[in-house]
Amino acid sequence: MLKKIGKIMGIYAVIYLVCSVIFVGLFHTPILKGLEVLMYRGIVFILMSGVLAATAMFLCKKKWQELFDFKDVILMFLGFCCVNMVLFTLIPVTVERSVSVFTLSYMAENPKVYTVEEMEDIFNEKYVQEFEAFDKRFKEQIVSGNVGETEEGYIINDRGKATVKFFRVIGSLFNTDERLVYPNENSIDAQKEVIGESEK
Repeated sequence: MLKKIGKIMGIYAVIYLVCSVIFVGLFHTPILKGLEVLMYRGIVFILMSGVLAATAMFLCKKKWQELFDFKDVILMFLGFCCVNMVLFTLIPVTVERSVSVFTLSYMAENPKVYTVEEMEDIFNEKYVQEFEAFDKRFKEQIVSGNVGETEEGYIINDRGKATVKFFRVIGSLFNTDERLVYPNENSIDAQKEVIGESEK
């Protein structure tokens, strides 16, 4: 019995590891290179690799019918996608977007004593201006369909407003910094009044 369980777990592990290597390797290919948003490109690659993992499990099911059935194929796909989605958003996406990553990396490449004011100036000059951080994030919102273009410029659309509502719900649930979802101080105060009225 233990030998059978070990074999099943071993096959699951091999398929997961091989397909995870393929998933990482896809980022070094020209596939979807035109898709500038790392998050979206990664999601597509996770689904592609998940399908490959499910296919591998299906082949194992055909070879070892006494060990696997169709639910293992589904479990392999869901498990692979879920685990790698968490790891992908937690690590690579954070590295690509994080202010902390930039700050620590800059200090590591230029080791000396800095004041907070010096680091703020460096952040604005390099991260915001030279690396065009704002332009990149704003383009992501256009690609995501949250912002629409008009003759005068850009405006948030219904999809964008729904996205903001979702962010505010998540922020409320996990008690995040309110200023990020309510950038105006009066917006925060008004929201607290609404919550206070609803609790009466």
